[in-house]
Amino acid sequence: MILDGGGTSTSGATLATFIILVLVFAVSFAIGRRPKGNRPFSRAWLSEWLAAALPRITIAALLSLTFYLVSTIISDPQAGVRVACNQPLKPITSQPVTAERLTKAADGMKQLSAAAEAGDAAQVRNLFIGSDTHNLTHDIDGRLRQADPELGKQLCMSVVTIENQLTDSIDPDAEPGVLQN
Repeated sequence: MILDGGGTSTSGATLATFIILVLVFAVSFAIGRRPKGNRPFSRAWLSEWLAAALPRITIAALLSLTFYLVSTIISDPQAGVRVACNQPLKPITSQPVTAERLTKAADGMKQLSAAAEAGDAAQVRNLFIGSDTHNLTHDIDGRLRQADPELGKQLCMSVVTIENQLTDSIDPDAEPGVLQN
């Protein structure tokens, strides 16, 4: 579960759903009818317990299912990207950011866009991963955030979104914004 306000993961929603199920079930027995009279864990006691428990389990399961569905429907798919972009991306190279490098990166993005429009996923991946087009976005992020924090964060979110789409996943062990080949 992501507790910093950035969203809820599916496993977090599942854990919360299970906790709700157990709590609703336990509370229903604390305030409801309990098996009486027969020796505990005897066949008659278990039958009475099941008769008392079945409606409670059903209600708890329905409440939990509702919570799970609502939490997964309204979960924010960009939450991981925002978390990754709370801090500036670390530079990948030590090259200076020059006008020539910016022009080459812009040309690289045009080629990448054309390949994406053509549906050539392999070419898109080759044009972005390991290229200076990608590296420059990391190298420029810190300076851009100094000049315009909001624009820098927007650039970061765009780059990390592209990275996630190209790699099909967010690696929680990887440094945010660094592609894994």
